[in-house]
Parts: sequence; structure tokens; C-alpha cells
Amino acid sequence: MRHPAADPGRYTRAMPPFETLLAAGGAALAPMAGYTDAPFRRLARHYGAAWAVSEMVSARALALGDDTGLAISAPHPGERSVVLQLFAGDPAEAAAAARRLHAAFAPAAFDLNMGCPVRKVVQRGCGVELMRDPGRAAAIVAAIDAAVPVPVTVKTRLGLDRAAAREVVAAVVAAGAVAVAIHGRTAAQKYGGEADWDAIAEIAAAVDVPVIGSGDVADARDYQRARARGLGVMVARAALGRPWVFRELLGGGAPSPEEVVAVSWRHARDHVGWYGGERALPRLRVQLAAYAERLGLDRGPFVRVAALDHLADAWRAGIGIDPADPRVAALDPFRDTLPRCPAPRRRRQRQLAA
Repeated sequence: MRHPAADPGRYTRAMPPFETLLAAGGAALAPMAGYTDAPFRRLARHYGAAWAVSEMVSARALALGDDTGLAISAPHPGERSVVLQLFAGDPAEAAAAARRLHAAFAPAAFDLNMGCPVRKVVQRGCGVELMRDPGRAAAIVAAIDAAVPVPVTVKTRLGLDRAAAREVVAAVVAAGAVAVAIHGRTAAQKYGGEADWDAIAEIAAAVDVPVIGSGDVADARDYQRARARGLGVMVARAALGRPWVFRELLGGGAPSPEEVVAVSWRHARDHVGWYGGERALPRLRVQLAAYAERLGLDRGPFVRVAALDHLADAWRAGIGIDPADPRVAALDPFRDTLPRCPAPRRRRQRQLAA
């Protein structure tokens, strides 16, 4: 039985319901800490991502007045369909954090992280640790759902050390989750082994909300296999340095080398604009190296980029393509560079309001 708060008619929608988005086709961009920020989400949506989920934000920190989470989750100008992800272990803190984020950004939905296996998250009773306690997970979902007028979704794994997610998925759906994304690996597997899409499909058959699978989807054939099971698709690591993957999943062509250079150049310039200077570029190095690897180039020069000129030099030396070439500039997905992130990064502590 669904939680009474989960009445679809009460939601203020910034995008269509998830079942409508899935029926229209396309995969979603999965939340990835350190990667799914505003510049990357903008590229993913441009290339056809059905929706995009932010990096995870600490509910406790936001509830205690730390503004860092506002900067992490801030949408870019014109971003109307972002889903903001929280990691939380306490219902009151989750509700307080959701209210802060909704007041600041009015996102399309909130997502509860129940899949992160990182020790510092698990030790706080958050992430995949919530799978041990379906009742607490359900209480957090219900608290967020009651606190804000937008839907709540959940992203989880198949289990801790074996596929055993059915109970916790049923609990969060009953509490008000309108969609569930499932990474087809256990916490013990982390990112190794193969994703088990059969197990995801078995869970999907037991609930009455859309279920989105994640894990090992890298091409159109993988995407079609998942859709044939009646599942939605969420793409994570396959999108790094490859935001056009969402186009390819729907049968679109691979980019030319010039387009790869143009997209990486746009990504880097948006990153510099959003974070207020080239000092932020080291945070983008993993993605820059991934762009290079898509063209069979050595990662070395790209993981040392500390200025836009360094990136331009790396492309010229590696493949003989200059980002400033008019033929490359013509392939730029956007004509404007993102402005600086408007959200503050101040850290302050205050007592959680009742």
C-alpha cells in the first residue's frame, strides 16, 4: 500500500512523470560524486539524457546549516529538470535538507542515495547501509516526500553481499518513492563483476513504479536489451568523457575526432566558468583523460592539465586538432559559457531546527 503522501496530483512538476519520460525513450544520467555537476549535466542533457541526477549531498550538513551542499547541487541557468540526490541516515535531517534545497532551487525531484558503498558514507548510516534497515529507509523517503511538493526517487543496489533488495524496494515504494533505480551489483562487488539485469527485472516485476537499471550499459544493444525487459536505463561510468553516449544509445552516430575535441573544450570552459577559474581544472582531469582515451590517445598530458592552454596544447600534440579551429568551434554544443555558480560555499554549523 502506497504512503498517503505519495499523491501524484500534489506534486509541482518541473518535468513529466518518470513513466512518461521512460516511454519517450532515452537513458538517464546517474549520480556520480565528483562528476555529475552542472557543466556535465548540461552536456548530457544536450545529447539526449532523459534526465540527470546531481552529485550526492549530505543531508546532515545541509540541515546543520553548511552551505557546501548548495554549491554541489546548484542547477545551471535554464536547468529545469534536475533531480537532486541526498545521502541521509535520519528522517528529520533529510526533510530539513530537502526543504533548504527546494527553497533554493525548486528541483524536479529528490533522490535518496541507498547505493554508495564508500566507508565514510556507510559509517554515518547512509548510502548502502540503509539496505540493512528497510524501516528507516522508508521513514526517510516519507519524510522527504512530506517536506517538499516534488516526487522522491531512490537509487539502490541489489543488496549488501547478495541480491536481496526486494524487501527494501517494496518498503520505499510503499513510503512514497515514485521510481527506483537499481545498480545491478551488490555493495560487496562495488564496481567489479557484471551487473545482474535478471535480478533487476525480478524486483521490477514486484513493484508498481518504474524501475531503472544501471550497470554495464555502453551501447545501443545494451540499451535495447534493458528496454525489452520493460526497464528504464541509467548510465554512469560509460558517460564519463562521453556525454554523446545518450545519442548513441538511441542509434545516433559516434562523434568525429573534431566533435570530441569541441565537446571536451566546451566542458573545460564551462568548468572554469562555473567554478570561477582555472584552478578548478584539476578536478576535471579524469574526464579530460577519458575524452582522450576515446580517441586512443595517451592519458598523460590530459591528467596534468592545469590551464585551458594546457588542454589545447594536448589536443594539438596528440591528434593535430586545435580547439580554436573554426571547424571545431562550429561543433560546439553551446554558444554561451556557464556563469559562476551562484550558490555560496560557506561552512557554518547551527542547531537543527525542530
